[in-house]
Amino acid sequence: MLQDIVDTNYFSTVIWNKILEALTYSTEKPWFFTEYSFLLVFGVFLLVYALLIHQNLWRKLYIIGFSLFFYYKSSGPFIGLFALMILSDYFFAIQIHKSIGKKKKLLLLLSVLYSSSFLLYFKYSNFFIANCNELFGTDFTTGNLFLPIGISFYTFQSISYLLDVYRKEIPPAENFSDYTFYMTFFPHLVAGPIVRAKDFLPQIKNPLIINATVYKESIMRITVGLVKKLFIADYLAKYVDLLHQTPEGFSGAEHLLSMYAYTFQIYFDFSGYSDIAIGIALLLGYKLKENFDNPYGSRNITEFWRKWHISLSLWLRDYIYIPLGGNRKGVFNLYLFLMITMLIGGFWHGSDWRFVFWGMAHGLALVFHKLFTKYIKIKDNWITQLLGIILTFHFVGICWIFFRSTSFHNAFYSIHEIFTKTSWIDLQGFWISRPEIIYLLIIASVIVFIPGKLKNQFFQKITNLPAIAWIIILAFSLQLITQFRNDLVQPFIYFQF
Repeated sequence: MLQDIVDTNYFSTVIWNKILEALTYSTEKPWFFTEYSFLLVFGVFLLVYALLIHQNLWRKLYIIGFSLFFYYKSSGPFIGLFALMILSDYFFAIQIHKSIGKKKKLLLLLSVLYSSSFLLYFKYSNFFIANCNELFGTDFTTGNLFLPIGISFYTFQSISYLLDVYRKEIPPAENFSDYTFYMTFFPHLVAGPIVRAKDFLPQIKNPLIINATVYKESIMRITVGLVKKLFIADYLAKYVDLLHQTPEGFSGAEHLLSMYAYTFQIYFDFSGYSDIAIGIALLLGYKLKENFDNPYGSRNITEFWRKWHISLSLWLRDYIYIPLGGNRKGVFNLYLFLMITMLIGGFWHGSDWRFVFWGMAHGLALVFHKLFTKYIKIKDNWITQLLGIILTFHFVGICWIFFRSTSFHNAFYSIHEIFTKTSWIDLQGFWISRPEIIYLLIIASVIVFIPGKLKNQFFQKITNLPAIAWIIILAFSLQLITQFRNDLVQPFIYFQF
């Protein structure tokens, strides 16, 4: 009897602790789509959502409430900062729409500076202080600042909304709840894609009709995203992290394979997140645009930036490159604007000179490609296309080293080892000692280099399969994820941006 009471009390304590854990936030352990606790809570959320799906107002308010809870689970009190930005931008947009002339421009400037101020403070203030101390010998103290999850994404989203209203491309949101829904919609909230108001606001009143086809597509996207993240990206991350902890202890061949591993890791991690976000949005009746389009199959760097992180590429084009002048102010300015745009894109990724250097490298590559195609004409056949894919992929991979390395020294050391100390004997030794990494790199290569059309045809056939086949596919995918899943899931790479 006593043992039963003890067991009951223990069980109650565990349940109560789990409930408290679900209701509290942790800045060290943000809530991921890949967390079992999220999947459990999301399952409960869907049960209630099914009851509200035909009541547009309650459906909207319910999603807003869950989205705010989702953000609270990742950033805690910083939800207040986020709410303040939403409130101010909503009223700024209304006043911008009503105003004309200098007043309109002044309101736009104030609104953009206000929205950007949070990002500048939390993400870049320590960077500027540290560089000021280094350059001028000052002794300003850096703060122990927490970077609110998703601030880079929702700041860019906020700015795009204000600029679109200013340009009269869209009217302001009809009401505060619509704008709040647009800004807080949890699938894309913390790591994109960056959603445009003109694409999303019309869906609030006219969401998708959820039928069997939509359900299948959404479940497929979520499943593919989970496999990309938990099976491929996180497993490759084990080796990448090991090498970058002590880069001096590895051979040139191991650095080369680490470059390939991280090149695939960052793609499968971020595209996996985008797949999950798109799938969850579809499950709720809303459509987000694609964020990746077979980028590693690009034949040149210009094509790569049309296919990689598409929402960011389009944002940089529409709100930085074109307003600067685009290709309308002469050849020299075209190249200058390209460089400025890519430097801003690099700096957006992180408050470190490594990211600025990464942006500069891509900017120079874009300029070089434009000059090359202008003055040198080559035949467009399968040989030149294949050569272009190989060169573009390896250029992008080398640039990713600056993303992953902890310093310029380590990045250049890794590149030096790759180009001067890579040997076939070391590759053979790696095959013997770590065959699972080689197998996974081969699998990743096959996936990323299959033409996009073949992938779409493959997924279309899967979508048309009967229910029993879907159950088998899902069971196999879940088993694969469970088998290879780390006890501690790696944060999505773009959470830090």
